[in-house]
Amino acid sequence: MPKKILIAMPPAMLEQCDFIAQCEHRTRSDLVREAIRRYLDNFKRNQGVMHIATIDPYLNVTPIEKQASYIATE
Repeated sequence: MPKKILIAMPPAMLEQCDFIAQCEHRTRSDLVREAIRRYLDNFKRNQGVMHIATIDPYLNVTPIEKQASYIATE
């Protein structure tokens, strides 16, 4: 089950998020989830999986060894 979080952002940023969500016919939550997912993917690519505990595609925390073997098979 997904967990809820509370974030604070400047009003102008929230207006921009709402505008984009409306243009793309998406929810604010969907937009934020995609942004975080892209940030995590970028972080993993730039930092390397051997230095961080990463998250698998099902959003379960995995050991580094499992993640490294997962990436090696892609």
